Amino acid sequence: MNSFQILDWDSEFFEIIIARVLPQRLTTVQLEQTIAGMKEKKVRLAYWSSNPNDKESQIAALACQGFLADRKVTFVADIVQVQEPADRLKWLVEEYTDTYTSNELENLALQAGVYSRFKLDPRIPKRKFKDLYKLWIRKSVNREIADTVLVARHEGNVVGMVTVGEKNGRSDIGLISVDTCMRGKSIGRSLVSAAQKWGRKKGYNFTQVVTQEENILACKLYERCGYRINNNEYLYHFWI
Repeated sequence: MNSFQILDWDSEFFEIIIARVLPQRLTTVQLEQTIAGMKEKKVRLAYWSSNPNDKESQIAALACQGFLADRKVTFVADIVQVQEPADRLKWLVEEYTDTYTSNELENLALQAGVYSRFKLDPRIPKRKFKDLYKLWIRKSVNREIADTVLVARHEGNVVGMVTVGEKNGRSDIGLISVDTCMRGKSIGRSLVSAAQKWGRKKGYNFTQVVTQEENILACKLYERCGYRINNNEYLYHFWI
């Protein structure tokens, strides 16, 4: 059984060979052997999504000089039972109907990635992080990787957005962001509410969203909206 997988899309985008370590639990010896195997294949960067509750795996990651790039948290909510916030009508959220993006949307996408592992890893060029998130919102607007993009406007300007689709039989929030100058005005709650409404219309019982443990404001937002933690992962980067 292979212990790693070459990631073609990532490799092409970042212009280096990138792989994913497959098992979530490994001993130090097993991880060292996996890294040696990747080195033979000229892998330059490896991702490892490890089980944070497995002490041996965390010891292995540190022993092999892994960079803890992301403490990933998956939140899930029952959108059939969850109660909508009282201020849900404060901000009108509508579908973004254009097939091309805008500077406002691209700036919001970059703000959504402030805690991204691709921004926090000092060995990844900043331009690549920016290119990645701009591509993400462009492909979402084109409905390539999202089913819809919902936006909130203030005086005609887009000040918040959320991309929504399907993943593992659930409604899935991809990118969500509120412009820094408009935070604290319940726009985030309105976006989440609109995403949940979309999910219910599509017949989904549950919705999910992935964020970073360090993104405390986002975690508190989802908790206020009735979400609970479904899964935790520690995602390491290994430069080889």
